[in-house]
Amino acid sequence: MNAKLIVDKAQQEWFEYENETEAGARTNDISKMGRQQQCRWEPPKGVIKINTDAAISARMVRIGLGIIARNWRGKIVKAKGISECKREEAGKEEALAIRSALVMAKDAGWTNIEVQTDCKGVVDQINTGNVQDSSIKTILEDIGDLRQDFDCCKFSFVPRAGNGCSHSLAQFTVKLIRNVEWENSFPMWLIDLVRKDMGVVTPFCN
Repeated sequence: MNAKLIVDKAQQEWFEYENETEAGARTNDISKMGRQQQCRWEPPKGVIKINTDAAISARMVRIGLGIIARNWRGKIVKAKGISECKREEAGKEEALAIRSALVMAKDAGWTNIEVQTDCKGVVDQINTGNVQDSSIKTILEDIGDLRQDFDCCKFSFVPRAGNGCSHSLAQFTVKLIRNVEWENSFPMWLIDLVRKDMGVVTPFCN
């Protein structure tokens, strides 16, 4: 068999296994998220929306960043998972995920974007310019510089319930030993996560 197909199949089955074994522990969190004001991902208007999240494994001493870009129809256009072996604080990794999203968007040639994350503290510091966490000051300065390369670049907070796809991708990536990136063709498990983010139970048209 094709080596890439084998790897993709192994990753898909691994993700499904991990997802099932962690389902019980997530039940209470999902119930709480369902009561939040915004309970699902909302399609953007006239921009590419990029959702980001970071996952940290203290046991594995690894971090994973999940970045998902979708258009106004909710169709996924690009996805990236970044994995590194290091020990870091959550806030710093969330900021790094946002910076990586801007770099990805710039490389893709997008001019109008909205970056969305469930880390309200980092979003507030970006939007107000009031940096309270000195450990991410340089990263936020990079984000400010990159922001100037776009015609429109907004940053917004969304509850975890509306950021589920990038959260799951970050959790998946933290277990990998290399980065992953998809464009034009995406694994079915990732497409299924995108549908769940929107509350879609049947396939939507591309």
